[in-house]
Amino acid sequence: MSTNRNVQRYRVSWKIALIFDEAEHRPTYHGRTHDLTRVGTGMLIHHDVFSELPVAVLLAIPPLHRDRRQEIIEIRARQVYSVYSGETFCFRLGLEFDHFKGDGLQILQEGLSRHRPLIEMQASDDFASVFESLKSIQSM
Repeated sequence: MSTNRNVQRYRVSWKIALIFDEAEHRPTYHGRTHDLTRVGTGMLIHHDVFSELPVAVLLAIPPLHRDRRQEIIEIRARQVYSVYSGETFCFRLGLEFDHFKGDGLQILQEGLSRHRPLIEMQASDDFASVFESLKSIQSM
């Protein structure tokens, strides 16, 4: 995943599928997002898998209303890590997005806009600036 922590991260648990290149002869894996940005995601699954080849990601964005269907976007990505997470009792795969099919990036951004981003305290942040950020979010 990108090391740029200036990108807003969202803690959403959306359905996600990981599809390997045909040359790898591997099954499709299904899981959930752990956190999500417009540049990548952490995927939670019950298998330890890794590929150095590009992968396809299918991301299901839940509808805003029950009477609507979820939107599926296709993303070309590269896997950057696979680690076991004792917190979630499964493996977390780091996926960095390379290319969105069609208007997938716009659809993702619209879906994320319905959620509040996580606030992360950087080592350089002082308490006063974090407090001001929290106040501005609460006044929304």
